[in-house]
Amino acid sequence: MPQVRALIASVLRIDPAQVRDEDTSETLQNWDSLSSAMLASEIEIVHDITLDDSEIEQITSVRAVRELLARHGLSM
Repeated sequence: MPQVRALIASVLRIDPAQVRDEDTSETLQNWDSLSSAMLASEIEIVHDITLDDSEIEQITSVRAVRELLARHGLSM
């Protein structure tokens, strides 16, 4: 899903080509807890949804972001 990768790249301020589907907070430069919170905020704003704390804590990989969006009936 290129749009998920683009969103993550935007928050991390890296080239979207650097974001792979299998990437996690461990493999991507700049992805820390603050970045996860910023990514959660961006998801909430763009999709007009509210994430609870447990969902925000799970934002640690590209796959987790996709799964989170799917649980909210969204796809990117």
